[in-house]
Amino acid sequence: MAELQLQNVSKTYGTFEAVKDVSLAIEDGEFAVFVGPSGCGKSTLLRLIAGLDPVSAGTVAIGDKDMTARQAGERPVAMVFQSYALYPHMSVFENIAFPLQMERRSKADIREQVAKAAATVQLTTRLQDKPNKLSGGQRQRVAIARAIVRKPEIFLMDEPLSNLDAALRMEMRSELTQLHKRLGSTMVYVTHDQLEAMTMADRIVVLNAGKVEQVGKPMDLYHRPANLFVAGFIGSPPMNFLAAKVTGLEGGTVLLEVPGVGQVALPGDASGFTVGGDATIGIRPEAIATAAPTEPALSLSITPRTVERLGLHTIVYGEQGGRTLTALFNGDPVIAADAPLGVYVPLQQIHLFDAAGQARGHRD
Repeated sequence: MAELQLQNVSKTYGTFEAVKDVSLAIEDGEFAVFVGPSGCGKSTLLRLIAGLDPVSAGTVAIGDKDMTARQAGERPVAMVFQSYALYPHMSVFENIAFPLQMERRSKADIREQVAKAAATVQLTTRLQDKPNKLSGGQRQRVAIARAIVRKPEIFLMDEPLSNLDAALRMEMRSELTQLHKRLGSTMVYVTHDQLEAMTMADRIVVLNAGKVEQVGKPMDLYHRPANLFVAGFIGSPPMNFLAAKVTGLEGGTVLLEVPGVGQVALPGDASGFTVGGDATIGIRPEAIATAAPTEPALSLSITPRTVERLGLHTIVYGEQGGRTLTALFNGDPVIAADAPLGVYVPLQQIHLFDAAGQARGHRD
């Protein structure tokens, strides 16, 4: 079993808490992605799992074995870094074989294992080349093959695609996803790019300021974010937030006054609000439409200031009530900059947050 268990794991550097009381279970064979902004603690947490840094508190277990006190070399993990960390004077074969040579494996065994790993990452024809003859994506595949030959129980990947251009990142995302399916291994992947997280993960762990904000499947986090931070981080373009005041509570309905919009009645958990208190409504850019839906909807008027036509989609940055509102439309609709535009948002697609930023209503 390659299940990963973290119990109340913390890491401090002097008075700075980089990781704060994280408890987490990654299932055997799962592709888990740690995502969050720079400095949120995701890479630090990965290093604690790898044993590269000691934990300040808590335990790290793999399967039924406590790894907390074990050194990095004693843990059944292999790590792939952002920098490829290849030896430039060695061939691809020698770079992949290096960890096996350190274990003093036989030459025949090394040849067999390197051949298998190279075939897995489609590098069989490049084994005699030096790294300087390879593209960035091929170099990263060498680093992955070097991890594969160790036959770890868990693969740890720290932003392995961040040095690649956009087209190559897209290609490598697909390759890593297919590799995970072929190997069936547990993978823990760190990125600041929520697109990578959404497209690759079985489950996403959203981190912020050293704490876990939410854990869930990609579309669960998209449709049901736990709080304002997750709602604003997951989704591209990011969610629009509008401040509001609570004017009434009627069972499962929260009555709001939204400046520049007017009165809005939204379904939600009324127990999280008080009359006269603050609230926030969240609107996904893609939930905004130019045609009135058949279901109850919020009607708005926005004045487009910037229109980005991308072919498949059109992004509009408009002014609404003295604030910027972003809308995402399919295709290439007729929209003129600086001309008022009437739009609609179905009430069931509006997210509702209390004064503490916790979600109290969301899309079903």
